[in-house]
Amino acid sequence: MAGGLLLLSLAVPHLFSAIELLDARSVAERAQLDDPKLTNPEIESAAAALLHALEWQDDADLAALLAATRLTQAARATTPEAAGQRLKQAIEAAKAAIRLSPAHPTAWTLLATSLEASDPRNPQFVAALQRAIAVAPYDARYLAQRVEMACRYWHLIDQPTRQLVAAQIHILAGRDMPALAALAKRSYGLLPVRESLAGDPALLERFDAIYITLQ
Repeated sequence: MAGGLLLLSLAVPHLFSAIELLDARSVAERAQLDDPKLTNPEIESAAAALLHALEWQDDADLAALLAATRLTQAARATTPEAAGQRLKQAIEAAKAAIRLSPAHPTAWTLLATSLEASDPRNPQFVAALQRAIAVAPYDARYLAQRVEMACRYWHLIDQPTRQLVAAQIHILAGRDMPALAALAKRSYGLLPVRESLAGDPALLERFDAIYITLQ
């Protein structure tokens, strides 16, 4: 009887932790989609649960999810100081994910995004961006974000990285040309996009036709 009670007392906290983590994952994933129904306290509660889970398990995916959640919080912050603090936390979480899984398919992109938002002059930024493109060149998650950062900092990335980005630009062109044109406009990436599409005159013509209509 006593042994059964002991086992129950040990199992119950883990059960509640598992339930808490399941809820936190759901909220964090919705936060990545910028669900307007989510409140800031809900997102903070989810981040706290992810942090708690990482105290008792090493999980690169959880750390990457925490980094994404912190980025959402940074975007929602109402002061530069609060945004800076959230970006610092996002960088720490992304680096934790990378330590656990050096070729993690999203952690490098999350790190690059956080560093760019914090200070793109940080020498770690370009290294993180190039690594993000190299480890997961065709991973659909954050594809547009990787391409947009690459276009914006085209002059800083090396030739092998440019070649990988060119292939990703082709994917975006086939998927949603208006979105690619808007991305090129936002990132001042007309030159890299046109260079990447130069080998396909039909695609390039479609891109140019859409791009010139943008204000």
